[in-house]
Amino acid sequence: MIEDLVFYTGLSFLIAHELDAVNRHEWKMFPGLSGLADRKGYRLFVLLHVPLLVVIFWLMFHPDRGVRYAFQAIMDVFFIVHAGLHYLLRRHEHNGFTKRFSLLLIGLCSLSGAVHLMLLFAGV
Repeated sequence: MIEDLVFYTGLSFLIAHELDAVNRHEWKMFPGLSGLADRKGYRLFVLLHVPLLVVIFWLMFHPDRGVRYAFQAIMDVFFIVHAGLHYLLRRHEHNGFTKRFSLLLIGLCSLSGAVHLMLLFAGV
């Protein structure tokens, strides 16, 4: 279904952004991680994504259609809010997401979320 393809596209942009986030040392923007040495911050940042991805994959393929629908809608909202958070933190001293490529990943994730949310509510 087209809506699934749009959702998977948004999630893929988010995952690509997270790969970019490792390169940009995003952990330096998070309280609790920002004070860590680069090596420890990098490792913890990456390891924290493992349980997060387990939950995402579990919910994405949950046998209950209602759970999958709610999960996708929540993720769509997150895709949109995530772009807003990056906009609000654009002047953070450790913000490395200033190049077009990084901003494109964030923006396309958000756009995918908005389009998917509209498709969900339209019942396509």
